[in-house]
Amino acid sequence: MTHTRASVIKRVEAEYRALDRIVRQLRPADLRKPAMREEAPIRFTAKDVLAHINAWKWRQVRVVANDKGPIKPYEPPRLKNIRDINAAIYRRSHRTPATTIVAEHRAAHREMLRALRAAPPAYFVRRWAAQWPFDAVGHVAEHRRKHLEPLVDATRRAR
Repeated sequence: MTHTRASVIKRVEAEYRALDRIVRQLRPADLRKPAMREEAPIRFTAKDVLAHINAWKWRQVRVVANDKGPIKPYEPPRLKNIRDINAAIYRRSHRTPATTIVAEHRAAHREMLRALRAAPPAYFVRRWAAQWPFDAVGHVAEHRRKHLEPLVDATRRAR
């Protein structure tokens, strides 16, 4: 499937708005609540889930921008095993204040848009999967629906 810059930006913006709507509804106490099922290998809180989304979105920014520089602390580390990468993201996020994680969520979106706007036109004419760019659209949507929306729904019902 081919994409256009405008169509990709539109999908990235739509997913950001859906996620940010959830983030704005989460109170500090909500961000500390478990957002994974009990049998999950690591019990991410809502804050950890958002940090996970952020880290992979930052990786997508690096890919779009063709940035080969050193990775930043909020990006996924360069490890071979996905489970180890996610565990490293968790270790960092679990000790990072929620306000920092929320700020990174917004910063990652701004950088994603900047990278997409700066990418050469040829970048968009390659054949990509419908979910592309996955870590800015599909992956975000999956975690938003699976882990954060149920938490917000439960909080609403409790009020």
